[in-house]
Amino acid sequence: MGKKLPEEVEPLTELFMDILSGKYKMMVHLHKEDDAMVLVELVKEFGFKAVLNHGLDIYREDAFRTIKEAGIPVVYGPMDSFPYKVELKHESWRNAQALLKSGAKFCMMSDHPVILQRNMFYTLRHFMRFGLTKAQAISKVTKEAAEILGFENAGEIKPGFVASLSVWNDDPFFITSHPILVVGEGKVVYQDSSST
Repeated sequence: MGKKLPEEVEPLTELFMDILSGKYKMMVHLHKEDDAMVLVELVKEFGFKAVLNHGLDIYREDAFRTIKEAGIPVVYGPMDSFPYKVELKHESWRNAQALLKSGAKFCMMSDHPVILQRNMFYTLRHFMRFGLTKAQAISKVTKEAAEILGFENAGEIKPGFVASLSVWNDDPFFITSHPILVVGEGKVVYQDSSST
């Protein structure tokens, strides 16, 4: 069974070869701390790039620090659900503090429609409780999300970047606030007629 010609390589095998070579990042869905430690060992052994998705059952700062030291960023969430399955035994809003203290690179996810994306501002309050400013919190769903996912021209409002943004009538963290203008990929997708 010698070496295969490029046209003989199965698509899934080719994808894994691209992941192992560093061409793509592997998005890894897990919640439990012990599963995260297995991911850390696999990344160390094989040298591929991984992004940890969820991680809600990771509750110790040193575990998040180990993930950070392995160069694995975290797409954290969705928060604000009850620990409804065994793999979420330690899920708590308090885990946000351990994640912040560890210094791990992370952004937030809603896992829409599990937790509706419109509730992201409410989720961010947990991180603000442990010290993030409003600007840093917004960065967790914009700039840092784009960086972790590899979108080089998104996540910020500046020349050459894809314009996706919301303009609010007041502080977006106020429950009475609402968007008055929404731009998606450079196009106006919503404009409050009462604000024109």
